[in-house]
Amino acid sequence: MDRRSGFFTGAAIVSAVMIPLAPSDLRWVPAVLALVYVVLTLLSLADYLSRTHDERKSELSQTGR
Repeated sequence: MDRRSGFFTGAAIVSAVMIPLAPSDLRWVPAVLALVYVVLTLLSLADYLSRTHDERKSELSQTGR
């Protein structure tokens, strides 16, 4: 996992922990924020995996495999 997705995962966890601590009329704020961070984690992880896959693919083509 890259550093960005690690940060977004941690931020999602912190936001989720904040849900029961928030005032009842504002609980939607940390809930939406946690959801946004989960989406950012997934997008960041997909970006990381696609970049490492492309690097491995180019390394294999350079070696003649």
